Amino acid sequence: MRTLLALTLLAGTAASAFAGNHEVTLGSHNRALRTSSANAVTNDTLGGGQLGVARHLSLDLYPKLEVWATGGFNWAGAEGTLFQTMTTEVDSYGFTLGGRARYAVHRLLHVSARVDVGPARQSLTIVGNGHTVADAAWAGTATAAIGVDLMLVAYPRFSFGFRFDLGYVAATGAALSPHEDGDSSKIELDAMQASIGKLDLGGRFLAFSVLSQF
Repeated sequence: MRTLLALTLLAGTAASAFAGNHEVTLGSHNRALRTSSANAVTNDTLGGGQLGVARHLSLDLYPKLEVWATGGFNWAGAEGTLFQTMTTEVDSYGFTLGGRARYAVHRLLHVSARVDVGPARQSLTIVGNGHTVADAAWAGTATAAIGVDLMLVAYPRFSFGFRFDLGYVAATGAALSPHEDGDSSKIELDAMQASIGKLDLGGRFLAFSVLSQF
């Protein structure tokens, strides 16, 4: 009887330990564009949304330290001008895979650090002189960030709160050559032909998310 009771208590403890192993986040982010290629087409920040999922990994590395495998989808855009006569629009969406280490300072307060990598599709549209030219290409991204989680509800089987992330995105430049539909040539300006080159959308960012674990 005592053995059965001990096994029952152990099973209950294990169930509690492994509860809340899934996480879903939804939020927004704002990235400061500081590269010369990005500043040539816009003075705005790259703002948009993000959707993330995560799975808790059973790794006992340190007391109160959790390790999560993460995946995400993000999208963003910015507008600007080129040569003060043309309007520009920059758009980006991408996918990421990575990991997050999360430490419990308090039941309702956690600090974390994450890294992830993934592809991003970046596009540029230029409108001017009665013409619209555009191009898009895939680039690689790597992200590192630190975060703070403020939990409003924290139960063994369900939690809900807010996450703030501050980090940096490093991106490989996407080689773009905007052209009109049916025209594979590069955009031509008055008395010259402009080469867009590579568009680098890397920079510091601030993100806010609503998170739920279950």
